[in-house]
Amino acid sequence: MKNTVHELLTNNMSLPVICAPMFLVSTPKLVISACKSGVVGSFPAFNTRTQAALDDWLTTITDALTDEKQRNPSAKIAPYAVNMVVHPSNKRLEADFDIVKKHQVPFVITSQGNPQAITEAVHEWGGIVFHDVITVAHAKKAIAAGVDGLILVAAGAGGHAGEVNPFALVREVREFWQGPLALAGAINDGYGVRAAEVLGANYSYMGTRFIATEEAEVDPDYKAMLVASDLNDLVFTDTFTGVKCHFLKPSIA
Repeated sequence: MKNTVHELLTNNMSLPVICAPMFLVSTPKLVISACKSGVVGSFPAFNTRTQAALDDWLTTITDALTDEKQRNPSAKIAPYAVNMVVHPSNKRLEADFDIVKKHQVPFVITSQGNPQAITEAVHEWGGIVFHDVITVAHAKKAIAAGVDGLILVAAGAGGHAGEVNPFALVREVREFWQGPLALAGAINDGYGVRAAEVLGANYSYMGTRFIATEEAEVDPDYKAMLVASDLNDLVFTDTFTGVKCHFLKPSIA
């Protein structure tokens, strides 16, 4: 029987924050540190190049969090999550999911496709599934597929973003969905987290805020560029990937 979101997430979190899965940024070190701090840590399965590497990462994360729980039984240790692209174009989905199933990953975040089959399988071992959506139509399809929660990727989200204003998106989804909801889009501090709660979101999805941390294993020059940049440095374009995505001007240059 699957856990409820409250049992798995809320009871084990010190802040209503999910450290978003970031391509080439999220590694076990960042995931483990986030979870130990009571924030859900996550990573995209694509960050590992092989199933063997994915197996190693999941073993490392699971062992570290198990040890931490044994040392500090009263501490809030958040669960970790793996992000999986469930679109048919992902040719490694089945092989990756076999590893996710082996480790009975507690929290799976699905993107870009129909999450129904993955959701049903994850529920068999007691895990939960949240699905990324950028429109109301996507949200309704995900709910029909049986997911446990929605991640509303609104305008302003880092990386691949939606184009709908979060004020409009959250309020419209809340008209028909009273279940768990995480909001992604320009949330970088406590003010944003509180605003998301007032708007109607249960959790805030934050990625960029964690890139310049010591635990994020990326080039120091990139971290410095990120800290030095402001809104004028953002470019939203589909030129590079075919899907609209936020980039920083200095990185393009």
